[in-house]
Amino acid sequence: MKSHQHLDLLLRSMDAAEQSSPPSPARAQKDLTRILNSQPFPTAFNSRTEVSHVPAKPTPNRRRRVVILGGLAAAATAGLLILPAISGGDAAFATWTAAPGTLIGSERDTAVSDCLNSKQGVGGGMYSTELSTAKVAIAERRGAWVTVVLSGQDGFEATCTTDATAPWFNKGMIGSIGKPGNATSLPARGIAATQLGTGTIGNKPISIASGRVGTDVAAISYTNAAKEKVIATVSKGHFAFWLPGSELQNASDQGIPVDVTYTNGATESQRLNF
Repeated sequence: MKSHQHLDLLLRSMDAAEQSSPPSPARAQKDLTRILNSQPFPTAFNSRTEVSHVPAKPTPNRRRRVVILGGLAAAATAGLLILPAISGGDAAFATWTAAPGTLIGSERDTAVSDCLNSKQGVGGGMYSTELSTAKVAIAERRGAWVTVVLSGQDGFEATCTTDATAPWFNKGMIGSIGKPGNATSLPARGIAATQLGTGTIGNKPISIASGRVGTDVAAISYTNAAKEKVIATVSKGHFAFWLPGSELQNASDQGIPVDVTYTNGATESQRLNF
């Protein structure tokens, strides 16, 4: 991997292919006791150089590898980090909703803090300055799952999606961080993705889209293969939505049709891509 000075794109993730089903309470307590009685040790994701070592809990028989969310490695406009993803309290996305709710109060504070903390060590802290001044653009809930989008100058964006009901020792997160290579101003009715594709969390596929919108964009929705309207959260010049499954597997190459509503009430179809 190239040096930080020449790289806007970081990718890494953990292979969830060999994960077992959610642990029983007895097994979870046994694992927790073993973790608390042991010393953490540094380990690295099985990725290329320049990705910093991160502490990891002892976890036997789990391989790690680099994976790409929806082919974003080929998209120079997007910086993506996929964090370790392990099964949580809602591994089957049973509580997911097509329409988002808004995170408020302590739930919002916790989700934002968790997202910030998860990104601090990326690339040896290469985004620490941007994170220190980033603002919360989106904080949404879909059932048990929460999504946070942080934004900053020059197109900086960091996203996190996680199961808020998962126990702390078994919590996973998937998301992105970086600066697009072409962070130019969008036209008033423009939309542009910075994250678009499919990854895995809890050994289940998840399709995610997020990015920027122009000043006249009030709402975005996507009709999935089951003819269900998935409503994006649109806030502070950004949008985000996700859905279970691998439906957006090729979206980074082909784009996807979305319905866009403007501040004057007019609606039209646009193609969301990078």
